[in-house]
Amino acid sequence: MNDPNGFCFFQGEYHLFYQYNPISSLEPGIAHWGHAKSKDLFRWEHLPIALYPDEWYDKSGVFSGSAIVENDTMYLLYTGNLNHPNEDPDHEQHQALAYSTDGVNVTKYEGNPVIDSPEHQPNIRDPKVWKHEDTYYMVLGNSFNNGTLGRALLYSSEDLKSWAEVSVLDESDGALGYMWECPDFFELDGKFILLFSPQGVEPEGNKYRNLYQTGYIVGDFDYDTHKFTPITEFVELDHGHDFYATQTILDHYNRRLLVAWFDMWEQNYPERDDGWTGQMTIVRELFLTKDNHLIQKPVTEVMNARGKLLYSARNTKGSKSVELSDKTGEIRVKAKASSDINLFIESKNQSATVKISYDHKQGLVTLDRGGNDGLRRTEWKPKEKKLRLRIFVDASSIEVFCGRGEVTFSSRFFPEDNVAVRLGENTEVEQMIVTAMRRTVKRPDNTE
Repeated sequence: MNDPNGFCFFQGEYHLFYQYNPISSLEPGIAHWGHAKSKDLFRWEHLPIALYPDEWYDKSGVFSGSAIVENDTMYLLYTGNLNHPNEDPDHEQHQALAYSTDGVNVTKYEGNPVIDSPEHQPNIRDPKVWKHEDTYYMVLGNSFNNGTLGRALLYSSEDLKSWAEVSVLDESDGALGYMWECPDFFELDGKFILLFSPQGVEPEGNKYRNLYQTGYIVGDFDYDTHKFTPITEFVELDHGHDFYATQTILDHYNRRLLVAWFDMWEQNYPERDDGWTGQMTIVRELFLTKDNHLIQKPVTEVMNARGKLLYSARNTKGSKSVELSDKTGEIRVKAKASSDINLFIESKNQSATVKISYDHKQGLVTLDRGGNDGLRRTEWKPKEKKLRLRIFVDASSIEVFCGRGEVTFSSRFFPEDNVAVRLGENTEVEQMIVTAMRRTVKRPDNTE
C-alpha cells in the first residue's frame, strides 16, 4: 500500500482508501484502491477493493485521488493512468469520477474521463476536491517545462463532471522540484495552506534528506480571482525518514485531519518478504500558529487505543529499561526546557535501535535509527517552559511529537526481538510514562 486516497466521513464512519497492489508486496504493480473504514480513526475494518484498473483510461493504474460527500453520496475523484510502452511520452493521465451510495460498492461515471488536459500531459494527477459555496474546486499536481518544474493547478466545476482550469496556484522556480504530487489546499485559521509532495528537491543541510519531500506553503487566497499569494517559504511538515503523500479532510467536528503514507519510495524494507509493504501514520489534527507554522497533534481518539500502564516515574534518571508489550507503546517524557535528552528505543538482540535526542544549547532534536542514512535532525526550541516528547511505537514504526506538535518525526524501524525503551545514563527527566497500545485493525478473520 502507498498513498492515502479518498479520506472522508460518510454515514457515521471515516473511510480511507489507498493505493494498493493485491498481487505482490514486492512492487507497486498496477494500482487499485484498497479500502478501510473506522468509527474512531483507530479501530479499522478492511473492506473489499473499491476501484479496479478496468477501463481504457485507467487500465495502467487507478492512481491517487480524493472524496467529497454530497446528498448522502460519496463521490471519488481519481487519476486514471494509461501507459504507452516504447512511445514518447510513455504514458498519459486523466481525471475520473466514481461514486458510492453505500460506502462499499463503487460505480465509475460513464462519462469518464472528466478532465483530459492534453496541454498538461503526461504528468497531471492526484486530484483533491472540496466545495466552497456552490462551486466545486480541484487542485491537481503537474509537471511542466518539459518535465523539469512542478506546480499546482486549480480547476472549478458546478457539477463534478465538467471542469475548467481557473489558475495556477503556485509553481516551482527550480528549487522545488520537477513534479508536485498529492497537492492539497485548504483554509485554516484565516489562512490558506498549499500542502504537497515535491519530487526532485535537492538536500540542503538537515533539510530535504529523503528521496521525496512533503511540506507546505502558507498564504492568502481570493476565491474571486483564484489567486494564491504565498506569505511563507516551503516548510517540511515532518522530519523523519518515512512520510509522504499527505491527505487532509475537514471532519464533522470541524477538525482539519491529516494522514500520510508511512513509508518512502525506493526503500526495500524487510516487511516486503513478509507479504506486506507500507502503512499509514496516526491521524493527526492540524493547527496554525500565529507565526504561520503548522503543528500536528495525534487525534484525541488515540486514547481509545491505549492499553495498560507499563511504567510511571517522577524525577527519574536513566537507564532503567521498560519492555513494551507486543513491540507497541506510547512514551511520554517531560523535562526542564534546559535539559539534554537521550532516549533509546531498542530491541533486546540489538537488531534495531533508535536514538531520540535533544541538545538544548544548539536547539536541535535528532532521530537516529542507525545504518546507512539513519540520522534526521532539525531545529526546535520548546515553546513552553517544559520540554515534552510524545512517542508512539508500533512494531515497525516510530512517530515522535515534540512539544505541542511543532516538530514531528515519522520513521520506520525493524526490530527482530522484543522492544524496550530507556533513558540515557546521564538523562534526567521530571516525568516518564510508558503505556501499552492495543491492536486496533481487524484482520480478514475479524480478529485484531
